[in-house]
Amino acid sequence: MSFAHPFGRIVVAYDASPPADAALARAVALAEQFGGDLVVAHISDVWAPTALPLATKSPRELRDAAPVVRGLDVFRRELLEHAGERVASCTVPVSLDFSTNSVVAGVIDAAQRWNATAIAIGMRDLSGVARTLTGSITDGILRNAHVPVIVVREGQLSHGSELHRLVVGLDASQPSEGAAVFAVALALERSVRLAFCAVAEAQAVDELTGAYGSDPTPCVHDLRTAARDALDGGLQYANAVDVYPDTEIVDAHAAATGLLDAARRQRADAIVVGTHGRRRLDRLFLGSTAESLVRRSDIPVIVVPARTHLLPGVLAAEAAATQP
Repeated sequence: MSFAHPFGRIVVAYDASPPADAALARAVALAEQFGGDLVVAHISDVWAPTALPLATKSPRELRDAAPVVRGLDVFRRELLEHAGERVASCTVPVSLDFSTNSVVAGVIDAAQRWNATAIAIGMRDLSGVARTLTGSITDGILRNAHVPVIVVREGQLSHGSELHRLVVGLDASQPSEGAAVFAVALALERSVRLAFCAVAEAQAVDELTGAYGSDPTPCVHDLRTAARDALDGGLQYANAVDVYPDTEIVDAHAAATGLLDAARRQRADAIVVGTHGRRRLDRLFLGSTAESLVRRSDIPVIVVPARTHLLPGVLAAEAAATQP
């Protein structure tokens, strides 16, 4: 990933559904804001691998796609037309990529083939068993992606399509470190305002005091100290390049709840959080703040996987290199 262009190329998982359209619209706005381009990736089990440039207001010269279009089946022609209508007025290059694979593997493969710096996916606004089944693709991409994933839920509220203010969830972990560096890169790129937030989770304290009746004060103090340390760790990278985020320690029962509350208070355009990308068995036992956020958030959630190739010191190194 290039820190100079954190949204330099966004691959959008696309099937012409309302959630996919919401993800595409958000990706278009981010590509236009950050000077990137888009790849609209449709994955199916019917063989038809090809890539087609879509017509936009970008000055890029387009090759004649008519022979390829004539060879597509009816659904792909309709999807091509549907996607083309939704990007016709955007000002950045957009390509449509057809591939044959499972959806999760196909999206990950498309991101690698196109050297993407981010993936955008839509998620239906459902509940219960339906939500679990529908969200399985989202979960699979979150667990396997090597670049940040922008999750847009169907029906989400929005203060605007561009990113102007981000809440960044921090804790004492390597994925959190990556989330901080990624957010700082966005702030450097387009002067995005950051709010670093660490949550003192009361869940463990509540369980301990409920079981043993002990005084929770020392535990609460330790939690808030750990939260302060997490904020200081994020600020180390931000301040090195003259980015000065707001900071907040939130007392909440669970991390996701605290971050959602902070995002509402801050009127954030998105939440950035790191994830370990745990596999299914681990997730069942340990839970996941990222997965809770993407199901509950009223704004997009940008998930930065632990396996993302981020070098936390690179921002400071680049800043030092530019000094006279």
